[in-house]
Amino acid sequence: MGVILATAVDRTRIPAGVRAGLGAAARPDRSWREARTALRFTSAREPVIRYADLGALALLAEIPRDTARDNADVAAIARIAGRPADLETLDTYCAAGSLRRAADLLHLHDSSVARRLEQIGEALGIDLTEPTGLTRAGVALTAWRLLDG
Repeated sequence: MGVILATAVDRTRIPAGVRAGLGAAARPDRSWREARTALRFTSAREPVIRYADLGALALLAEIPRDTARDNADVAAIARIAGRPADLETLDTYCAAGSLRRAADLLHLHDSSVARRLEQIGEALGIDLTEPTGLTRAGVALTAWRLLDG
């Protein structure tokens, strides 16, 4: 998998399998820092990220790794990390915001996704059917991914 750090690039021209972080600050040193930060937020589901599109989410990259690692929600994500299907289900659900949309994206029946999410929620200690639970899970998943970046 390739990696691109850039200040400007056409999103549609990035080859498959390449992750890209894009910065756009007026100063080159700041733009480079923004591109590196954006790259940390990329995933298989979203391989190209523009720093400007992160908004307040970029603040998560500023949290010290030890602080993030010690957070109960992030630690719970780390515990389920060995189950790729659970991570994919949780990631898709957090991105989609609804069970039906997640089921469509995962090509699974609604009841299968609901069962998975119930089990994942129990493992995390988070009620994923509540808006606050969905937000907590999404932030924890993002913070966990940033530990590697």
